[in-house]
Amino acid sequence: MPARHIATEPRRPRVLDVTLRDGGYLNAWRFSDATVREHAKVLGEVGVPYVEVGYVNDDPALEPVLQCAPDLLRQVGEDTGRARVVAMLGVNGRSPSEVAALLRPRAEVLDVVRLTCFVERVEHVLAAAEAVRSTGVTCSLNLISITAYEPEEIVAAVERVDRAGVADWIYLADSRGALLPERAAELFTGVRAAWPGMAGFHAHDNLGHAVANSRVALESGFDLVDGSLNGYGLGGGNTDLADALALVGDVDRPRLAALAERVAAEMPPPPPFQHLYPLTGWCNLEQEWAPDVWRAHGEDAREFLHGLPWKRYKDVEEVLGDA
Repeated sequence: MPARHIATEPRRPRVLDVTLRDGGYLNAWRFSDATVREHAKVLGEVGVPYVEVGYVNDDPALEPVLQCAPDLLRQVGEDTGRARVVAMLGVNGRSPSEVAALLRPRAEVLDVVRLTCFVERVEHVLAAAEAVRSTGVTCSLNLISITAYEPEEIVAAVERVDRAGVADWIYLADSRGALLPERAAELFTGVRAAWPGMAGFHAHDNLGHAVANSRVALESGFDLVDGSLNGYGLGGGNTDLADALALVGDVDRPRLAALAERVAAEMPPPPPFQHLYPLTGWCNLEQEWAPDVWRAHGEDAREFLHGLPWKRYKDVEEVLGDA
């Protein structure tokens, strides 16, 4: 295995920063080179152990953090010092050979790749995870939109991943920001019982439960929780990085606040439907559906969502069809 493989590192609660990747949804990933470098440098200095850069892709038309080219990953690794470099990869229709081809040039400068996975796509993503393993990069299989599924479905998917033996980490992502802390404990305990390896949790804060849910994950034996500066992230945002770090140890809030100001300067004003995200969380909708609801209902969107029942929606048409 390449020297950067980290599956055997000692287990202790840690934080993974997602500012550039998940926060990029707010500014179309148009972070300046100087901000990316300063971000990596400061996070390394304050002791954030994992820094996610963006998405892996070879399309030269994309923004740098949506390509995660080897040179960028190498530079981030040098700027962070001891922090581990992370990127995300959407498997989508990619074959295992395509996944391996994307990662081989990056294997010496990328510590962890996180593969996004809906529960019904586990078998397809497991083939990609096996391809990741062939490159020596640590592989996290990230089960997303967990509130779209029954807890038993999540646990069964985790058991399937465990049997396959091709992933190093399992992550649960509350992509909709709809998970309630009182429901989280049972789910996390079931997953922890089914999965002996490294486990992580990615929260969204639509309902204001990101910190509480992250705490429950750690109390349930999870190893990792995600955070971002100012909670920047898609839709309702993520767990604030400073709050996430406070869950596992000390935090240098003044340094993080200064860095957050720099990143804030590259963020646009919030969209006109920003006020809908607490309600989309309450109804258990995908973050990406808020613009569709806004286009369909405009100023009446809030009233529409107030009347929408909580369901495990699988498609936006289920929502718009209730208009």
